[in-house]
Amino acid sequence: MQIDPARLSGGRRYYLMCSVVIPRPIAWVGTVNLDGSHNLAPFSFFNAFSATPPIVGLGIAPHETKPDKDTLANLRRTGELCISLPTTALMDAVAESSGDWPYGVDEFALAGVTPMPCEKIAAPRVAESPVSLECTVWEIKPLGEGGSTLVLAEVQLMHIQDTLLNEWGTVDSYRFDALSRLGGISYGAIGEKWDVARGGAG
Repeated sequence: MQIDPARLSGGRRYYLMCSVVIPRPIAWVGTVNLDGSHNLAPFSFFNAFSATPPIVGLGIAPHETKPDKDTLANLRRTGELCISLPTTALMDAVAESSGDWPYGVDEFALAGVTPMPCEKIAAPRVAESPVSLECTVWEIKPLGEGGSTLVLAEVQLMHIQDTLLNEWGTVDSYRFDALSRLGGISYGAIGEKWDVARGGAG
């Protein structure tokens, strides 16, 4: 079957893309609301794009009742975010924090997780997450006329649980039970892994 994305509705395109590009890592984004309260929301249009400088990116889709999602509004105002990476044990908390809650509602409390102060930014991180990235906004870029936005952020400080690190000082994927996002309402674990020697330069 061949599918032309231009012939699909926005919703159909979204759900089809989400079911094709799998698994996706989850950025559990902590920001600060206008009144100083905390906001927490998961985004699965997320990945790393550069090591020097250390840049990660978030794709934020528009909300049908708001021109900007709460996270995006906070990022435009403060320029700060903390990305916590959830484990499979935090799946229910991630799902709870993804609800369409009114602005100002504390998703940390709703999800039953603990906001932890960061070192370099005001945005909070999730204490229960073994990996968190303190970030500042690098660029906010609109993507076409559909209302989606690409947020590029520079990592200023990494918080990594000691037990995840291997002898090379990197995170051992066999120890990090990272949660991933699939299509629809499905989540996934990393599952089976293979160690394969690197091939030639790409």
